[in-house]
Amino acid sequence: MRGHDLATWHALPTPGLLCDRLFDRESAGEDWWRTTLEGLASFLGALHRIPVDQVAQALPDRTTATAWIASDSEASTGIRKAVERLPLHLTPLLSGAAGGPGPTARRRSIVHGRFSTGVCALTSPVAVLGWREAGVGDPLSDVAYLLAEVLEAAALTGMDAPRLHGRLKAFLSRYQAAVGHSLDAAGLERLTVLTARRVINHYAQANWAFGPDDAVYDVLPKVEKQWLVLRETTDP
Repeated sequence: MRGHDLATWHALPTPGLLCDRLFDRESAGEDWWRTTLEGLASFLGALHRIPVDQVAQALPDRTTATAWIASDSEASTGIRKAVERLPLHLTPLLSGAAGGPGPTARRRSIVHGRFSTGVCALTSPVAVLGWREAGVGDPLSDVAYLLAEVLEAAALTGMDAPRLHGRLKAFLSRYQAAVGHSLDAAGLERLTVLTARRVINHYAQANWAFGPDDAVYDVLPKVEKQWLVLRETTDP
């Protein structure tokens, strides 16, 4: 892709990803985190405002599933069964939102497909890797993918609500400015639903891949509390 705001890197020394700092309380100050999140929001906005009709014929449809799950029925089936093994009775609000239909998608755009901190390189500015699952789909799925990890990290590091609110607000404000339009009430609600689904699916994937982990009984309720901060942040 052309343009400095959409630059990608093909190789990176390890460790050197944003996920390497995500769960470390002392790794960076608040100013660094807000600057980094705003930079990623600007990147996503630039990606999502590219006219779809310029690339729709060249990119696959990512409306309903990510590439690796869609291509592996065993994984898809295993993850769905793993959701049923999670202690979702401990997170009625989070799991209720994740299981509901939510508002339908309003837009289609180019999407990264797995926009996580594990593909964000700690360069200056932060560069985005891992484009194998890119395609055309719901832009809010990219946003939700990243926000779910921010919420999980906030839960595991014991981040207070005002600090998390500040990071979420900075990210969402910059994203809306970069994409060129504000999210209406339905869009904001859809974002919270997609984020809840991503959280549940993330823990289900871990359960499917590595087996049961009793720590999830303690972690999921903490993530639900942080998800409620997101819901408050997106309340119009």
